[in-house]
Amino acid sequence: MFGMDDPAKVVVQIRSYIGEGRYEIAEVMAQELSTHLLHSKRDIHLDAVLVTALREWVRILHLRGQYSEAHSAARRLAKARKVRLKQIASSGDRDAWSDEKQLEVEDLILHGRIESERGRLRSSISRFNKAIRINGNHLEARLSKLGSRWRIQGSLKGGKRDALQLLDALERSSGVERIGGVMGMRNGEGTLVSLDRIQSILNGVVDPSLGLNKGINERAKSCLVRINAETAQIEAGEREADARLAAAIDSLQPSMDYHSYSTS
Repeated sequence: MFGMDDPAKVVVQIRSYIGEGRYEIAEVMAQELSTHLLHSKRDIHLDAVLVTALREWVRILHLRGQYSEAHSAARRLAKARKVRLKQIASSGDRDAWSDEKQLEVEDLILHGRIESERGRLRSSISRFNKAIRINGNHLEARLSKLGSRWRIQGSLKGGKRDALQLLDALERSSGVERIGGVMGMRNGEGTLVSLDRIQSILNGVVDPSLGLNKGINERAKSCLVRINAETAQIEAGEREADARLAAAIDSLQPSMDYHSYSTS
């Protein structure tokens, strides 16, 4: 079974296959590794590997659109993660605790998306709420929560509080940023969320036909105006910087062809 003598290396290989788009073999390996570890005697190290293996299994099942199986795997992951968090708490390793809690947020958001795909609104919102309780600055969790309602209901009715909390979070943001070539927004040290993602949800909040009141519609419009203005400002600044750089390079070019001059 795919080198089960060293489970940690199997996880690395699974991730490699996912990166290469070889989802079928990645799924088989993740399932076999997870099942093997679930039915094996484990120490602290293998408990950590189990959580990672289950995490990859959930991810690949979601990528392949196998949402019922992904939901079952995510429930197993939640149980294994609970054990792992207790172990970390007992060790007193604050950095490991912080890292694992952040991964828990990402797990919950993915599980919420899986439940959304399954048409389970209450279950999906429950997962997003748990993620937000852990990290109130996580914009994607708030966006996904509204997006799930929109997907399942076909409207945003009942989402007034969620919409207001999203707008509050966006207003707390330091504004539009470009990081690693991606234009987006974030709260504090949170993960950057692309502007396309943010604008796609705000376009629904703006739309009066989706069931939110006029005050929220107008506030969302103002938010979109601010985002567009900040984006234009960043792009204008970048164009100006590019122009200055081009001018500086041109100024370094010799005005005379010294080679032709010396041979004339």
